[in-house]
Amino acid sequence: MHLQLAARATLGLVVFAQLVGCTSAPVEWASERSEQVVSPIVAISTNGALVDDSLVRMAARVTPPSVACAGSLRLARSGSRLFAVWWSPRADSTATLASSRSSDGGATWNAMVPVDTTDHGVTGCIRAPAAIAADSASGYVHVAYAMVAAEGPGLFFAHSMDGGATFHAPVPIVYGERLGHTSVAASGDRVVVAFEDPNSRTPRIGLALSKTMGHIFEDRVLPLSNDNGAATQPLVAVQSNRITVAWQESVASSGGATFRIRRGTLP
Repeated sequence: MHLQLAARATLGLVVFAQLVGCTSAPVEWASERSEQVVSPIVAISTNGALVDDSLVRMAARVTPPSVACAGSLRLARSGSRLFAVWWSPRADSTATLASSRSSDGGATWNAMVPVDTTDHGVTGCIRAPAAIAADSASGYVHVAYAMVAAEGPGLFFAHSMDGGATFHAPVPIVYGERLGHTSVAASGDRVVVAFEDPNSRTPRIGLALSKTMGHIFEDRVLPLSNDNGAATQPLVAVQSNRITVAWQESVASSGGATFRIRRGTLP
């Protein structure tokens, strides 16, 4: 726990310097479009398609090895393994971010592994679910989440280099009061986190990009969305140097949800 705090405080200065000092374009965008879907339970593919998120639906039927906040369980698949992350409430209304893995399709789970135990937000289970990705190329498991840490509220990232057995000390993505949803994707050395900006008055989307398997996030794209309307519920996919990002737009319509979809390459 103390190691987590020390690492996060130190890396916070690095993240701030990167956030204000980034001058080159970290993504070369090639196309952008809007699409309306009936179901909001969607994921984005690297070819730009919005598809039904079967893992979110599956999560509703999974029982993890510790008490989970309702609706907080999220899953990632790598080969024959499933990886889970969820918020586990504590008696003082804070929560532990927990993880586990399954080798039999979610029927049984290994013992709970803590991802982050330093939550100071006394909101019980009223919190956004974490995002999780499992990269078959590297064997890493990546988690992005919003939380009130000891040094302040913000968005954080943690990863496991041993297939979910242990997690390294978390690093900050960005600090800010408005805690929202995140999405994470990985392909080899590349890790991308899409997030709801915790500092903007109008909800908007940002990106954090790593070329080092998530050890450091070298680049930021903020804002990615414009300020014409609220942008929420980010989705991201990455394969090699190809990236696809989507987010829900607050556009008046007769029904369904409108997503803005942007595709590009990572130089």
